[in-house]
Amino acid sequence: MEIIMPLVLILAGFYVGWNIGANDAANCIGTTVGAQIISYRKAVTIMAVFVILGGVLQGHHVMKTVGKGIVISDSQSYEEHNGVEAGLEFRSYFPDNRLSDRAILIALLSAGFFVTLATFSSVPVSTSQAIVGGVAGTGMGIVGMNASYFKLGVLLKIFGAWVISPVLTMVLAFVLYTILGRLLKHANSLVWSNVMAVAVVISAAYVSYSLGANDVGNAIGPLLSKYPDKGIPLAILGGVAMAVGAFTFGSRVTDTVGKSITPLDYGGALSAQFAAAFGVHLFSMAGIPVSTSQAVVGGVIGVGLTKGMNAVSTKKISRIFLGWVITPTCAALFAAMVYRLLA
Repeated sequence: MEIIMPLVLILAGFYVGWNIGANDAANCIGTTVGAQIISYRKAVTIMAVFVILGGVLQGHHVMKTVGKGIVISDSQSYEEHNGVEAGLEFRSYFPDNRLSDRAILIALLSAGFFVTLATFSSVPVSTSQAIVGGVAGTGMGIVGMNASYFKLGVLLKIFGAWVISPVLTMVLAFVLYTILGRLLKHANSLVWSNVMAVAVVISAAYVSYSLGANDVGNAIGPLLSKYPDKGIPLAILGGVAMAVGAFTFGSRVTDTVGKSITPLDYGGALSAQFAAAFGVHLFSMAGIPVSTSQAVVGGVIGVGLTKGMNAVSTKKISRIFLGWVITPTCAALFAAMVYRLLA
């Protein structure tokens, strides 16, 4: 019987990873496929390889933040902030100095559930926001609204990054596409086209690597609380799960990102993807779980704005923005409610 719960938790982590792959495949390859440079299957194969590499080589930064940096579940850390007497109350909530197996399971399933809904609706939502919402909601289910049990400074950094990331990539993509457009005027069109096609594929690989470095931590970060010495195997699990999600159900959201926001040529695809990859990689190194969905959508919007506001589908963008707000909120409330009902 002791092996059942670890298996359930691993399956839950795989489920979240599958969701990330199904929803965030678009972030890596949506613009590449949308610009008709390579087929969806070839693009997903490239994504799978680099997602796993990113997760294994640099996924540990975000894994630590998601697994241990949101809810204070270690008595020593809590006592340092609130005093030894407060630690007596703490031990009644976290007797094992970590999130319980039930809390980890609820956080993972809550996040996965709402990302699944978004994926079936073809909406590119933030899986980072979903898992942060799930973990924070589980924490609220355990301790209520007691702020002393949450690392508010970390949460504020995460929330700030969620706002800055799409704006940063939008501006960067706008600048890159403008520069590429000027270079194009003085280049041989056929040579330029071939060079750009290769560059877009390389940028897709870079986005995939950045996705692995950031979102593998979202998939299996909560499991690190239970298995702190299994970082590499967990990163491999998360990377493989994301690859499977992209292969099996990633085409819906890929069409939304690659074709529905604004028409993309090679230069637009390259600008959007490179801007997103750079932004996500930057935050990954800081251990901040940001949204590759927000980054890529911001990049695509930046490309569209070079052609004027009419080139961007405001209806599609409004629907995406709404998904970004609803997903973490629902994941948090759902996780808190489920934990209280099962307590």
